This record gives sequence, C-alpha cells and structure tokens, in this order.
Amino acid sequence: MLDILIWLAILPSGVLIYRVLKLDKVEEEPPGLLLKVFLLGALSCIPAAILETVGETVIANIARDELMYAFGMFMLVVPFSEEGVKYLAMRSVRKRPEFNYTFDGIVYGVMASLGFATLENVLYVVGLFDVGVAFARAILSVPLHCVCGVFMGYYYGMAHRYKALGQDSSATANRVFALVVPALIHGLYDFAMSVDDAQISIAGLVFTLAIFVLAIRRTRLSADQDEAFWGGYQQ
Repeated sequence: MLDILIWLAILPSGVLIYRVLKLDKVEEEPPGLLLKVFLLGALSCIPAAILETVGETVIANIARDELMYAFGMFMLVVPFSEEGVKYLAMRSVRKRPEFNYTFDGIVYGVMASLGFATLENVLYVVGLFDVGVAFARAILSVPLHCVCGVFMGYYYGMAHRYKALGQDSSATANRVFALVVPALIHGLYDFAMSVDDAQISIAGLVFTLAIFVLAIRRTRLSADQDEAFWGGYQQ
C-alpha cells in the first residue's frame, strides 16, 4: 500500500513535466540542469516550512478573527513563502548559458515548482495514508503548483528578454511579476479552499479552472513563439 501511495504522489508531477518538456521543441535543456532545479525545488520545502511556521506565529498574534487569520495565512504567508523559495530555485539558472530562450523560463519554473510539489505531495499522501487525498491532490494541488511555475517562468523568461534588449525597467517589472503573480494565484486558491463558505469555495474552483486554461494557452503560445535572446548578459 505504501508503494502505491508514493507512486500516486509522484506520478502527477511526472506527467506534467513530460507534457511541458514535449513543448520545448527549439532547444532541449540539459537533463542534469533540469534535475538540479527540480531537486532545489524539492529542498525548498524546508525553508518554506520554517517561514510558514514563523509567519503563522505572527498572524496568530495579530489576527482578530478567523477570517483575518485565514487571509493572513493563505493570501500572504503561505503563498509568498512557497512561491518565494521556488522563485529562488528557478533563479539558480539565471547565469547559465543554457537559459537562452524565453520558453526556458517556463521549463525551469515548472521544474522548480513541481520539485516542491512532489516532495510536498509525498509527505501529505504518506502522512495521511489516504488514496483519496492522493487523487484529490493530483487533480488540484499539484497542477496548481505547475500553473504557478508556468506564470513564474513566463515572466522570468520575459525579464531575461527585456534585459537582453536593454530595457531594464521592463526587465525589473517582469521579475516582480514572476513572484507576485504566482503568489496571488496560489493565495486565492488556498484562501477559497480554507474558508468555510460554499460560495467562496465554488468561486475558488471556477477561478482555478480558468487559471488552468490560461496556463495551458500561455504555455503553448510561448512554445510556438519561442525565440533566442538577443545578446549575452548576466543578471
């Protein structure tokens, strides 16, 4: 039973990674570098857990009611902690010559995010020892991490492109978007799922499905329009 649960926890990430890598048709990324970013994403669960523990203590001390606590935890502490460490994992390749196409940002963003999601999923599924949890997380939680990785990588890839073009202000704005946009997506999902209100939960599911569709379209469009950066630089 334990072996089955572990495979169920790992399989969703494997399928999503395969689908994204299949779209990288111009220049495939080195397997070793992909593995490095994936493992850094997985290891980033540790600092994320520390940040969330500290943040929860702060929010618990200042929140006046359950709604304020939920907002503070699930719109601020959890999403910015988790997306922040995944951002750093993805950013570890910023000076590598292999990161030379805009779509590469999505590839590395997804690898970092699904590295995080895989370890988190294994811990959840094995800890609760529940097949139902494995299927529920395979449908929502793991794909959500992937979606956040898509938007994170898209904006970071665009930041690289703007930097190569000498448009520093646009590059800086896109690096900010690379963190803030996935954190907001993550936060809205977590908040909607945490509040004991049917209407908010339904709205959260509709939002999640819409974001999934947008992420798929963004990924395919970015793959079709992929181009090499102009000029060489280091951030």
